[in-house]
Amino acid sequence: MNWGEISALLAVVMGIVYLVAEVRQKLSYTGKTSRVSWIFTLELGAYLVTLGALTFLLRRGRIDAGLYAAVIWAFALTLLPMSIYLMVKKETTGRPT
Repeated sequence: MNWGEISALLAVVMGIVYLVAEVRQKLSYTGKTSRVSWIFTLELGAYLVTLGALTFLLRRGRIDAGLYAAVIWAFALTLLPMSIYLMVKKETTGRPT
């Protein structure tokens, strides 16, 4: 196992830790958390886990670079508009999401 594969597995671990921490924080928040915020949190965690897993598989030669690129672009094309929406919403309402 080389450094690239180790860093890919660390991305998977980071995604799992992010999901656990964010879900715990959202559940303990006494205010109402928006549905978009939940979707963004879950998708970002899934993105980190998927990115790490696909990178590991790509480095091992188990998947094609085209599949890797298609999945990464699909995540990016959904995460970017949601992150912009959340930033605008946070500025206009003045409350945490």
